[in-house]
Amino acid sequence: MAKVGEGDDRWIVKEREDGTNVNGWHWKETNLTGWSQSRLKELLGPVVAFEDGTGYAKVTEVEKIEGDVTVQSRKQKKFPLYELEITLKWEGELYDDQGKVKASAKGRVKIPDLSEETYDDLEMTVAVEEETDAKRPLKEAMRKAGSAKVREACMAFVKELKETVNSGQDALKVKVAAPPTERANASYVVAAAEKSKLASIKIKYEFSPPPPVLYETFLDTNRIRGATASDAEISKEVGGKIRLFSGAVEGENVELSPYDEGRGTAVIRWKWRFTTWQPGVQSEVTLTFSEKNGGTVLELTQTGVPDEEKERTEKGWKGLLLDRIKAMLGGSVLK
Repeated sequence: MAKVGEGDDRWIVKEREDGTNVNGWHWKETNLTGWSQSRLKELLGPVVAFEDGTGYAKVTEVEKIEGDVTVQSRKQKKFPLYELEITLKWEGELYDDQGKVKASAKGRVKIPDLSEETYDDLEMTVAVEEETDAKRPLKEAMRKAGSAKVREACMAFVKELKETVNSGQDALKVKVAAPPTERANASYVVAAAEKSKLASIKIKYEFSPPPPVLYETFLDTNRIRGATASDAEISKEVGGKIRLFSGAVEGENVELSPYDEGRGTAVIRWKWRFTTWQPGVQSEVTLTFSEKNGGTVLELTQTGVPDEEKERTEKGWKGLLLDRIKAMLGGSVLK
């Protein structure tokens, strides 16, 4: 261990204003989500299960692609990380001997997880609206021939992604329609002029346990780890640090007010940010726990969220934390 003042300057990165990946010592991340979504739409949009004189069944729309695709650069080595959820719309028709339509169907193909762990054994479900005996042959065509072609398209995307990464960073930048977002050592490298508009989020849930239980749950590292299925660290002291989702979120406790019967509420207030946000961007989260019929009404307010991150942040609160705590403790969503 080096003496004070004799350490290697390459370690001193977090304090650098430009966030530079000094000498390639640490790491850099390039966001390819936008390019990946466009490329998958190009590959999946033309998928046809069959099309002949008897009818057709084919993909008509790439309805949803959610998730992230990034390229990690560590010690001069590059590798892709991707985790995507995909939903496709499909439709089909069957013709009789005179060429008239005797059956038509619409439905969806869902891929819950396209990732490095699943791409070569891809899970896929095919559903049809208002399933009947007449429509079943169309569903089976999509389930067999259609799914096989969807799988081929996904594997072609993964192959192209890896080949592009291996060919070098310059090739990546050529392929991305918009310049990729880069960050080094937990800080995005952005121009000073790129200032985001800020938005706010308000969410309300109702839980079965009383406020003290909910208050303690949100400050209990092990409970949050269990609910999110990811690493977390949460201090129970004002000024203490919080870290959620294996370091994707960081912040600190600003206010911790346990439940008071006279006041009828408990309050937690955090400084809160995704580590992928621009340097200096910090939001504030206020969790208010109020008693109602022996249970708890949780009101979450978040201010200072970059406008382009609002949807992602709100979905994360609901799908990755609140819904899971609700399932663990009981409760409902309030409209």
